Order: sequence, then C-alpha cells, then structure tokens
Amino acid sequence: MSEDIKNKIFNYTLGAATLIATAYAFLASIYGSDEGPHQQIWVISGVASSALAVFVGNSDRIRLTAYRERLKSLQRRAEINYENLLSNLAPSVSHAAIVGDTAIPAGERSIRRGRLDQSITVGVSEITEGVRGVFYSWNSTTSTFTLVSQWPTAAVAEITSGHVAHATLERVVKDGEIFIRPNTASPFSTILPSSPDDRVAAVRVIANTTVIGILAMDAKMTAAAPASGFDDRDVRELLLYADLLAAGLGAN
Repeated sequence: MSEDIKNKIFNYTLGAATLIATAYAFLASIYGSDEGPHQQIWVISGVASSALAVFVGNSDRIRLTAYRERLKSLQRRAEINYENLLSNLAPSVSHAAIVGDTAIPAGERSIRRGRLDQSITVGVSEITEGVRGVFYSWNSTTSTFTLVSQWPTAAVAEITSGHVAHATLERVVKDGEIFIRPNTASPFSTILPSSPDDRVAAVRVIANTTVIGILAMDAKMTAAAPASGFDDRDVRELLLYADLLAAGLGAN
C-alpha cells in the first residue's frame, strides 16, 4: 500500500471519528439536560466525546505543523541544490573557447561574439518576469559605455560622462560594485518614466584582469517585485551570465 493511500485512509478515519464524536456529544448534551436515572451517564459520555473531538482536531493541527516543517526543509534543500547548480555552471575561459571554436570552426571572432552577446542578453531577460537584458562594452580611454546587445529593445545606444548614471556605472566597472536599485529611472531606457518606477541591476564583465563592460537588467517595479528590486537569486544568475560572457569574449 502506497504512502498516499495510507494518508487518505488515516485522514478519512480521523474525519469520521471527529464527526461521530461531535454528533454524539451534541446528542448527549440534549439527553444529559433531562433529569433521570441515566443523566450522569449521558453527561460523562458527552464530555468524553467532546474531549475525543478536541483530541482529533489537535492531532490534525500537529500533523499540519509537521507537514509545513517538511515543506520548509524541502524548500531549503532545493535552494541549496539550486545554488550548487549555479556555482558549478560557470565554465573556465579555456573551456568556453573550446566550445566556441567547435560550434563555429570557420566563423570570425566577431561573429562568435555577436551570437554569444545576444544569447546572454536573452538569457538575462528570462531571469524574472518583465526583465530586459543589456550588455554594454566599456572604453577605458573615453570612459564610454556602448550598447552591444539587448533583449528586448529600446535601450540607449551610449552612456557618456554627461549621463546622470555614468559615475555609478564607472564604479561598477572599476571597483566591481554590484549595482542594485529599486524605484528608480533606468539609465538604460530611452523613454524616461513619469515617476521612478524601474528596478535596475548591473555587474561588470571582466575576463582575467580586463574589464570588457557591464551586463545589466532592468524592469518595472511591480507589486510582485521584492523591495530591493531584485532578490539574491536574480543577482546570482546575472553574475553567472556575466561569467559566461566574460569566458567567451575573453578567450583567445
């Protein structure tokens, strides 16, 4: 007999016992209120039936609490397994080079880059609902961020020193700062919102010691979004994509 069938039988038995005990307690309260030779018996049996109904109800509560704890334990284990999966997915630079050269043996390096850039931004756009993924290359001489790939569209083509978010993005590429901000105006959007209702996250893309650019995501600050804009898992996935992009673009 399977565990599911055993649980169903147990639940049905408890339910039937609760119903019978409650009905008997109600009946005993009626007959116990009448004076007679059996009044005491009715009162005692009514109290016993009420106690049985309370006991069954308390047993259900204990079982429900234990079930919730098991669910929490499974959730924690699933999160640990997910984190282990993410940490083991990031390839080495040499491995990414081998994959790229095998997939497109006769392709130009720029073609491989273009395909990888776009694939990564599409992947970023699927981290959570309503997200746009963008990748900007960084010119350390001019300190200019130039749009390389995006999904979906409508991202600004260039971010220069005159841009309001330029200093913040420079800290991302120079200091390795992970930028996360809720309830703001996305610096990557060509359309300025009437109110700061965007959420933004950006990380740098660095291969060995060379900073290639920034990988970012932005979306609307919906009611379902976390207060921080993006949760820790979202940011870890963004970092994973940045590592994948760096591995592919930094491979010689």
